[in-house]
Amino acid sequence: MLNRYFEYKNFKLVAVVAITCILVMLFDPQSTELLRYQHKEVIEGELWRIVSANFTHSNWNHLLLNLSGLVLIDYLFQPLINQKSRALLMAFCLCANVAILHYLIQLHWYVGLSGALHGYILGCAGLTWSKAKITNSLIIVGVTVKLIAELNWEVNSATAGLIGANVVEESHLAGSIAATIYIFGYYAYQIIKKKER
Repeated sequence: MLNRYFEYKNFKLVAVVAITCILVMLFDPQSTELLRYQHKEVIEGELWRIVSANFTHSNWNHLLLNLSGLVLIDYLFQPLINQKSRALLMAFCLCANVAILHYLIQLHWYVGLSGALHGYILGCAGLTWSKAKITNSLIIVGVTVKLIAELNWEVNSATAGLIGANVVEESHLAGSIAATIYIFGYYAYQIIKKKER
């Protein structure tokens, strides 16, 4: 039996992201050329690419892999964090992860949602840590170990074959940095609010 959180109204965030990604993929390659992150074009002022790159994918396998991750993460945290808070976190990760990636390394081009997804799961775990300490601690440790492994060893060769592109592990790190910034900002805001009461 599905739990009470498996209702459409709880998946509005997922629906918006998924529909946007699918529409972009349906109009590939023109949409991808216009929307993917490209270092030179961003430098020249096409700043929308920093956000729109998240919605572009190298192929349908890449898209389905990312959307599956999004559904799973969102479903996991629905009992712990409301949809508005999840949407704000996701919006921040969508805006910040490629921007951070832009300054970390100079890629020629980048597509995909995986950087934002790494930020999303870490952010959700950080924001709800006190509600499920063991589970959230395991998620944080697991993602951290994954990042260390990815940045030091070739662990994504099978995924690269599936998506038809190199896995940009640095995007996962950038998404995680974005989540960390968001978490610190959130808790700083909560402390300030308490002091003002």
